[in-house]
Amino acid sequence: MRKLIRRYESVMHGNYHRMSLRYGLVIGAIMIMSLLLRYLMIYKPSSPMTIWDNIAMLVLMACCVFHYRSNLENKKITFKESWLVGFYSGCVAAVLFGVFMYIYAANIDSEMSLRCANNLREIEEYQQYTSEDFAQMTRPSVIAFQSVIYNIIMAILWAFVIGILLKNEDSQPRIKEKQ
Repeated sequence: MRKLIRRYESVMHGNYHRMSLRYGLVIGAIMIMSLLLRYLMIYKPSSPMTIWDNIAMLVLMACCVFHYRSNLENKKITFKESWLVGFYSGCVAAVLFGVFMYIYAANIDSEMSLRCANNLREIEEYQQYTSEDFAQMTRPSVIAFQSVIYNIIMAILWAFVIGILLKNEDSQPRIKEKQ
């Protein structure tokens, strides 16, 4: 009887753990600088993440995986390895950005909670909530937690896209030896 699920073997060509940490720190630092730049300009954020942050994260993750692949000895990378590099670096960036988001919302831009609450008030599903509920929903710790979770979810999705686009080596099916 033939099995429906094939098992594949893939070779990891580089030290993706160390490089993912480095890339994640770089991506997180760039996202933090972007947030500070928006704060210093007229555009103050009214939500933890915007569509532009998502696009920037995708582009930065893709650049990091491309850089990782170009530094490999034989320039070959499987979907699994490219996904792991993208995902791990995205998670490191998400945590770093979340820690800074807490500092930002609590100390740098204390009005961000009010802007987030005003955005929520405009949504029809939130009309039944009181001002105290909005104050609880838009605390700096909640804003930071939302940005971490949202960025990790986006890192999972973007890593799939990057893995599909940047892989240049197929995994080989695992051949089970008969005994």
